[in-house]
Amino acid sequence: MSQRIVLIHATPLAVAPVNNTFKQLWPDAEVSNLLDDALSVDRAKIAGLTARLTKRIDDLVQYSVSIDAAAILFTCSAFGTAIDASAKDQAIPVLKPNEAMFEDALAVGRNIVMLATFAPAVNGMEEEFKEMAALRQSDATLESVIVAGARDALNAGNAERHNQLIVEAAKQHQDADAIILAHFSMEIAYEKVKAAVSCPVLSSPQSAVKKLKRVMN
Repeated sequence: MSQRIVLIHATPLAVAPVNNTFKQLWPDAEVSNLLDDALSVDRAKIAGLTARLTKRIDDLVQYSVSIDAAAILFTCSAFGTAIDASAKDQAIPVLKPNEAMFEDALAVGRNIVMLATFAPAVNGMEEEFKEMAALRQSDATLESVIVAGARDALNAGNAERHNQLIVEAAKQHQDADAIILAHFSMEIAYEKVKAAVSCPVLSSPQSAVKKLKRVMN
Protein backbone atom coordinates (compact mmCIF):
# COMPACT_ATOMS: atom_id res chain seq x y z
CA MET A 1 0.00 0.00 0.00
CA SER A 2 1.38 3.44 -0.92
CA GLN A 3 2.04 6.04 1.73
CA ARG A 4 -0.02 9.22 1.74
CA ILE A 5 1.73 12.50 1.00
CA VAL A 6 -0.29 15.55 2.03
CA LEU A 7 0.33 18.76 0.14
CA ILE A 8 -0.59 21.92 2.04
CA HIS A 9 -1.34 24.95 -0.14
CA ALA A 10 -1.82 28.61 0.77
CA THR A 11 -2.87 29.57 -2.75
CA PRO A 12 -4.73 27.71 -5.50
CA LEU A 13 -2.00 28.83 -7.90
CA ALA A 14 0.28 26.11 -6.49
CA VAL A 15 -2.11 23.18 -6.67
CA ALA A 16 -1.93 22.21 -10.34
CA PRO A 17 1.83 22.78 -10.80
CA VAL A 18 2.89 20.44 -8.00
CA ASN A 19 0.26 17.81 -8.77
CA ASN A 20 1.37 17.80 -12.39
CA THR A 21 4.97 17.45 -11.24
CA PHE A 22 4.03 14.41 -9.16
CA LYS A 23 2.33 12.89 -12.22
CA GLN A 24 5.49 13.40 -14.26
CA LEU A 25 8.14 12.41 -11.72
CA TRP A 26 6.34 10.07 -9.31
CA PRO A 27 3.01 8.94 -10.77
CA ASP A 28 2.55 6.14 -8.23
CA ALA A 29 2.57 8.49 -5.23
CA GLU A 30 -0.65 8.82 -3.23
CA VAL A 31 -1.16 12.57 -3.02
CA SER A 32 -3.80 14.46 -1.03
CA ASN A 33 -4.32 18.23 -1.12
CA LEU A 34 -5.25 20.69 1.62
CA LEU A 35 -5.93 24.30 0.57
CA ASP A 36 -6.36 27.32 2.83
CA ASP A 37 -6.23 30.19 0.38
CA ALA A 38 -6.81 32.73 3.15
CA LEU A 39 -3.26 32.06 4.30
CA SER A 40 -1.58 33.84 1.38
CA VAL A 41 -4.11 36.67 1.56
CA ASP A 42 -3.44 37.21 5.26
CA ARG A 43 0.33 36.79 4.89
CA ALA A 44 0.44 39.51 2.24
CA LYS A 45 -1.07 41.98 4.73
CA ILE A 46 1.71 41.75 7.32
CA ALA A 47 5.48 42.17 7.43
CA GLY A 48 6.22 39.00 9.37
CA LEU A 49 4.67 35.84 10.69
CA THR A 50 2.38 36.23 13.71
CA ALA A 51 1.64 33.73 16.46
CA ARG A 52 -1.82 33.27 14.99
CA LEU A 53 -0.51 32.41 11.52
CA THR A 54 2.03 30.07 13.07
CA LYS A 55 -0.77 28.26 14.90
CA ARG A 56 -2.77 27.97 11.69
CA ILE A 57 0.19 26.27 10.02
CA ASP A 58 0.51 23.87 12.96
CA ASP A 59 -3.22 23.13 12.84
CA LEU A 60 -2.86 22.07 9.20
CA VAL A 61 0.07 19.83 10.09
CA GLN A 62 -1.90 18.24 12.92
CA TYR A 63 -4.86 17.64 10.62
CA SER A 64 -2.57 16.06 8.03
CA VAL A 65 -1.22 13.70 10.66
CA SER A 66 -4.80 12.84 11.67
CA ILE A 67 -5.57 11.66 8.13
CA ASP A 68 -2.55 9.35 8.15
CA ALA A 69 -0.02 11.45 6.30
CA ALA A 70 3.32 9.69 5.92
CA ALA A 71 4.89 12.95 4.76
CA ILE A 72 3.85 16.57 4.38
CA LEU A 73 4.97 19.06 1.76
CA PHE A 74 4.11 22.75 2.03
CA THR A 75 3.85 24.56 -1.29
CA CYS A 76 3.83 28.20 -0.15
CA SER A 77 7.21 29.73 0.54
CA ALA A 78 6.10 32.47 2.95
CA PHE A 79 5.75 30.37 6.13
CA GLY A 80 9.22 28.89 6.69
CA THR A 81 9.69 29.54 10.41
CA ALA A 82 6.14 28.40 11.19
CA ILE A 83 6.73 25.16 9.29
CA ASP A 84 9.99 24.61 11.18
CA ALA A 85 8.24 25.13 14.50
CA SER A 86 5.60 22.53 13.69
CA ALA A 87 7.92 20.06 11.97
CA LYS A 88 10.21 19.63 14.99
CA ASP A 89 7.43 17.87 16.90
CA GLN A 90 6.57 15.42 14.12
CA ALA A 91 7.93 11.94 13.49
CA ILE A 92 7.17 12.16 9.76
CA PRO A 93 8.99 14.25 7.13
CA VAL A 94 7.62 17.79 6.91
CA LEU A 95 9.23 19.63 4.01
CA LYS A 96 9.36 23.35 3.47
CA PRO A 97 8.68 24.30 -0.15
CA ASN A 98 12.19 25.36 -1.07
CA GLU A 99 14.54 23.30 1.05
CA ALA A 100 15.15 20.67 -1.62
CA MET A 101 15.68 23.31 -4.32
CA PHE A 102 18.16 25.17 -2.12
CA GLU A 103 20.05 21.92 -1.55
CA ASP A 104 20.19 21.35 -5.31
CA ALA A 105 21.29 24.94 -5.92
CA LEU A 106 24.15 24.68 -3.43
CA ALA A 107 25.32 21.57 -5.25
CA VAL A 108 25.42 23.46 -8.55
CA GLY A 109 27.50 26.52 -7.67
CA ARG A 110 28.07 29.71 -5.70
CA ASN A 111 26.30 32.46 -7.62
CA ILE A 112 22.58 31.73 -7.31
CA VAL A 113 19.84 34.03 -8.61
CA MET A 114 16.31 33.55 -7.27
CA LEU A 115 13.39 34.88 -9.29
CA ALA A 116 10.33 35.52 -7.12
CA THR A 117 6.81 36.82 -7.74
CA PHE A 118 5.48 37.00 -4.15
CA ALA A 119 7.53 39.59 -2.26
CA PRO A 120 6.39 38.67 1.31
CA ALA A 121 8.12 35.31 0.95
CA VAL A 122 11.53 36.60 -0.05
CA ASN A 123 13.11 37.64 3.26
CA GLY A 124 12.31 34.32 4.89
CA MET A 125 13.63 32.39 1.92
CA GLU A 126 16.87 34.37 1.94
CA GLU A 127 17.35 33.50 5.61
CA GLU A 128 16.68 29.82 4.90
CA PHE A 129 19.26 29.84 2.13
CA LYS A 130 21.88 31.54 4.31
CA GLU A 131 21.30 29.07 7.15
CA MET A 132 21.56 26.10 4.81
CA ALA A 133 24.72 27.46 3.18
CA ALA A 134 26.29 28.04 6.59
CA LEU A 135 25.50 24.49 7.71
CA ARG A 136 27.19 23.18 4.56
CA GLN A 137 30.12 25.58 5.00
CA SER A 138 29.34 27.06 1.60
CA ASP A 139 30.13 30.62 0.59
CA ALA A 140 27.34 30.63 -2.00
CA THR A 141 25.34 33.83 -2.40
CA LEU A 142 21.71 34.35 -3.27
CA GLU A 143 20.52 37.34 -5.30
CA SER A 144 16.75 37.80 -5.16
CA VAL A 145 14.89 39.40 -8.05
CA ILE A 146 11.21 40.31 -7.71
CA VAL A 147 9.48 39.90 -11.06
CA ALA A 148 7.05 42.79 -10.87
CA GLY A 149 3.58 42.16 -12.27
CA ALA A 150 3.98 38.42 -12.80
CA ARG A 151 1.91 37.34 -9.81
CA ASP A 152 -0.82 39.83 -10.65
CA ALA A 153 -0.94 38.50 -14.21
CA LEU A 154 -1.30 34.93 -12.98
CA ASN A 155 -4.00 35.90 -10.49
CA ALA A 156 -5.85 37.52 -13.39
CA GLY A 157 -5.62 34.33 -15.41
CA ASN A 158 -2.93 35.58 -17.81
CA ALA A 159 -0.39 32.76 -17.57
CA GLU A 160 1.26 33.82 -20.83
CA ARG A 161 2.11 37.27 -19.45
CA HIS A 162 3.27 35.71 -16.18
CA ASN A 163 5.65 33.42 -18.04
CA GLN A 164 6.86 36.18 -20.36
CA LEU A 165 7.83 38.44 -17.46
CA ILE A 166 9.74 35.64 -15.74
CA VAL A 167 11.59 34.74 -18.94
CA GLU A 168 12.56 38.39 -19.47
CA ALA A 169 13.92 38.57 -15.92
CA ALA A 170 15.84 35.30 -16.32
CA LYS A 171 17.55 36.54 -19.48
CA GLN A 172 19.14 39.32 -17.43
CA HIS A 173 20.95 36.82 -15.18
CA GLN A 174 22.44 34.21 -17.46
CA ASP A 175 25.85 34.63 -15.84
CA ALA A 176 24.52 32.94 -12.67
CA ASP A 177 25.62 29.45 -11.73
CA ALA A 178 21.91 28.67 -11.44
CA ILE A 179 18.57 30.42 -11.63
CA ILE A 180 15.96 29.17 -9.19
CA LEU A 181 12.21 29.76 -9.41
CA ALA A 182 11.06 30.66 -5.92
CA HIS A 183 7.42 29.56 -5.91
CA PHE A 184 5.50 26.45 -6.90
CA SER A 185 3.20 28.63 -9.01
CA MET A 186 6.20 29.53 -11.20
CA GLU A 187 6.56 25.94 -12.40
CA ILE A 188 4.38 26.78 -15.39
CA ALA A 189 7.18 29.03 -16.66
CA TYR A 190 9.95 26.46 -16.15
CA GLU A 191 10.26 25.10 -19.68
CA LYS A 192 10.25 28.56 -21.24
CA VAL A 193 12.86 29.84 -18.80
CA LYS A 194 15.05 26.79 -19.33
CA ALA A 195 14.90 27.28 -23.10
CA ALA A 196 15.72 30.99 -22.83
CA VAL A 197 18.91 30.84 -20.74
CA SER A 198 22.21 28.97 -20.85
CA CYS A 199 22.63 28.36 -17.11
CA PRO A 200 20.88 25.63 -15.09
CA VAL A 201 17.30 26.37 -13.96
CA LEU A 202 15.84 24.76 -10.82
CA SER A 203 12.20 24.63 -9.76
CA SER A 204 10.87 24.05 -6.27
CA PRO A 205 8.22 21.44 -7.22
CA GLN A 206 10.68 19.30 -9.15
CA SER A 207 13.33 19.37 -6.44
CA ALA A 208 10.76 18.73 -3.69
CA VAL A 209 9.14 15.76 -5.43
CA LYS A 210 12.52 14.18 -6.16
CA LYS A 211 13.59 14.61 -2.54
CA LEU A 212 10.35 13.18 -1.18
CA LYS A 213 10.69 10.18 -3.47
CA ARG A 214 14.18 9.53 -2.14
CA VAL A 215 13.10 9.98 1.48
CA MET A 216 9.97 7.85 1.19
CA ASN A 217 11.65 5.04 -0.73
